[in-house]
Amino acid sequence: MKIGIDSIAFSTSKYFLSLDVLAQQRNVDCEKYCFGIGQKKMSIFPPNEDIVTIAIDAAQKILSQIENKKDIDMLIFATESSFDISKSAGIYIHHFLGLKDDCRVFDVKQACYSATAALQLAKAYVNSNHRSKVLIIGSDIVRYSPGTSGEPTQGGAAVAFIVSQNPRILEIEPHFGAYTTDIMDFWRPISMKEALFDGKLSAHNYLKSLEICTKRYFEKSNLAISDVDHVCFHAPFGKMARKANNQLLKSKTIEETLIYNSIIGNSCSASLYVSFISLMDNFKCDFSKKRICFFSYGSGSVAEFFSGIISENYKKMLKAEEHQTMLSQRIEISFSEYESLHSNDFNDFSAYQNVGNVILSGIVDNKRIYVSMEDNN
Repeated sequence: MKIGIDSIAFSTSKYFLSLDVLAQQRNVDCEKYCFGIGQKKMSIFPPNEDIVTIAIDAAQKILSQIENKKDIDMLIFATESSFDISKSAGIYIHHFLGLKDDCRVFDVKQACYSATAALQLAKAYVNSNHRSKVLIIGSDIVRYSPGTSGEPTQGGAAVAFIVSQNPRILEIEPHFGAYTTDIMDFWRPISMKEALFDGKLSAHNYLKSLEICTKRYFEKSNLAISDVDHVCFHAPFGKMARKANNQLLKSKTIEETLIYNSIIGNSCSASLYVSFISLMDNFKCDFSKKRICFFSYGSGSVAEFFSGIISENYKKMLKAEEHQTMLSQRIEISFSEYESLHSNDFNDFSAYQNVGNVILSGIVDNKRIYVSMEDNN
């Protein structure tokens, strides 16, 4: 049975900060950001947007592509940006998407690897429940302390995709290579809003994990690197993905995979799949029956290298125009606005626009209040 990604789309904030502006304010040569780490802009999130609102927007883009959303009987929400250690953020999403109540909903967490974990769980579930569809959403907003080396890699996005049999975009192949090791390269204690990290250790382990995972993948699959048409990498910043590509492929370009990530910033669980969407939307060739490999890395750490075969009629399922319109209509903010938003120096949740039709309207008695703008009109 063929199982894989049937539809896919992403969403990000309505606002961004240019790294040229950040570089000027931090007294850094802008070349260090734009060419050194390979980033141009980063998405900045106003108080009425969070991992739930952008997740809903991403999911709504693909629900119209399935015949009956009652076939969705599992929603897996992948994030490392959760605001509640008990209640699943996926519950809010389930409500606003109008999914049936006979539906399993839960969150998964393992740094930036979590959406790939969700994908493999969903694949196994559909294999046992042939008529089922699983909605996976990876959604993260990345924040670092001002002035740190991580600051120019901030960003965020949500990717939503349906896993089903007879997928119209990508059939996931059975072969994979995985690697888990206990290191402290990136972590965020419950008491902290911003992550702690060891950048050099993380970069080293990313490449080490890639080497181990690819070796195991090719041994299990009996394939060679020449059997691979394209590779998508987890891209916390462009330079990291390029280093990975140089280690693995050397002769193959990945620039189309980085177009969206370079103007969004790091989106953690969504990042790898933003790379995939960017490749599909921007590389002007026919991918039908091509083999796409994926490298997923989550600090701490878990990594996986796996592959899929592009379906013949995949072009009908792409949301390229919608994605590009969303990105082109974003609003640039000033450095002072960025500082205000970063410090949570606000009380007015209605002062900003939003990308979707659901907003966070406030927090009352530690309860997050989400409102559908369609219901209010």
